[in-house]
Amino acid sequence: MFELLDTHPPVLVLLVLMAAFLMPAFAHFGRKACGPAAVLTMVAAFIYSLHFALITRDGQTIAYSVMGWDAPWGIEVIIEPFSAFMLLVISAVCLVIMIYSMSSLGREIPASGIGWYYTTFLLLVGSMMGMVMTNDLFNMYVFIEVTGIAACALVLAKGGRLATEASFKYLLLATVGSGFVLTGIALIYVITGNLNISFVAAEFALVYPQYPYLIWTVLSFFLVGFGIKSALFPLHVWLPDAHSSAPTTSSAVLSGLVVKAYIVALAKFYFQIFGFDLLDQIFIRHMILIMATGAILGGSMFAFVQLDLKRRLAYSSVAQIGYIFLGLGLSSPIGLAAGILHIFNHAVMKACLFLAAGAIYRQTGEKRVNRLQGLAFQMPITMFAFSIAALSMVGLPLFSGFISKWYLALGSIEAGMPMFVGLIILSGLLNASYFLPIVWQAFFVVDEQEPKTFTMDKIPVSMSVSLVVLAMAVIYFGINPEFPLALATKAVGVLLH
Repeated sequence: MFELLDTHPPVLVLLVLMAAFLMPAFAHFGRKACGPAAVLTMVAAFIYSLHFALITRDGQTIAYSVMGWDAPWGIEVIIEPFSAFMLLVISAVCLVIMIYSMSSLGREIPASGIGWYYTTFLLLVGSMMGMVMTNDLFNMYVFIEVTGIAACALVLAKGGRLATEASFKYLLLATVGSGFVLTGIALIYVITGNLNISFVAAEFALVYPQYPYLIWTVLSFFLVGFGIKSALFPLHVWLPDAHSSAPTTSSAVLSGLVVKAYIVALAKFYFQIFGFDLLDQIFIRHMILIMATGAILGGSMFAFVQLDLKRRLAYSSVAQIGYIFLGLGLSSPIGLAAGILHIFNHAVMKACLFLAAGAIYRQTGEKRVNRLQGLAFQMPITMFAFSIAALSMVGLPLFSGFISKWYLALGSIEAGMPMFVGLIILSGLLNASYFLPIVWQAFFVVDEQEPKTFTMDKIPVSMSVSLVVLAMAVIYFGINPEFPLALATKAVGVLLH
């Protein structure tokens, strides 16, 4: 089984895409079959992704030429530590979200749309996997577009005016971002005559002195295009509406994974094609640091004033995206590893928070953060998971979020920019200002006129299991971060090679 995957890695993407197109058929015979089928698909994808992660951690790289046409003439797929890391993150988090969805979707979208929802979700998963695996710029752009269209459809799945408006806004801005990215790729082809990333990188070392302003334009276009798609401040305006209007599982995958996939694509463009020295020479790296600082501070302050729980979580994602871009901007080995590690940690934390928010709304019908007093007495499992993820977002020790921030601080010192250590500490305080009041109200504030009696959560088992798994992952990788940290460190070696 693994032998076929080692020699033909695109089989992983084909597996997910085939399952996506079969979902309407499953729905025709019984909508309840769609959820288990999607879960089994993600189990297989997770096993394959874990296999890739284990062999690339040992230094092996898998290269495959589609239809036997070698690069640069053919399409090349490469599995190295960075892509293997992202494949594992995507498959693991989506597996947990799929388990949750088996019980949640029936309450959030029309029954007739469940089969198509799973089709769109798996199409999104397959396109994200293809995006991080391909070594060809044009194919990466195709996967970027499929990811964007599928993401818009997931926002729209809930129906209603708010979801329609949010999806349309997302589609418009994503189209603008795609225009910048496609123009940048076209300029790269004009300059180098290649679309294979490895060959383009080799050509750039030779042609940069001839086209300095054109290359600066390409880098700027990529920053704007991927900045829109990854919701980098101040290009984040589509994100709060999209995440707060979408079904719970859509919010979890959008915030936890989709915006990160675009950051991974940008990192590949910047570091594998242009290199650190060029980014520093033409001040793109400094622009990334400025925008990351704005994201960390601005996202946190916007989150603080939100009363809707999902909108607060959405603006929190803007700040967390800033941490990842901070790691990219620092460009020191430790800082870059911290940014990559935070892709994983934030995916787990934010998926846990959004899924918990969905469970809260399902049981109580409440969305406002100032009306959750004593909720831990009614939903102890949900609030336990929410609190673990929230404390991790703040950056308390023994939780995975602390590991990311610790290494970001070390990376700041390594890069000779210790002022960012102060930014990280300040951002932790800002995170605490909008997460800890929710936890405090749920556990320690009780209406004396309506005393609470302790009861267990009244949500389906699959939803509770998903929340517990994510919460336990936050704790486990906060105590034992060696495996994801080793993969992130290997990924840095690929980017800075």
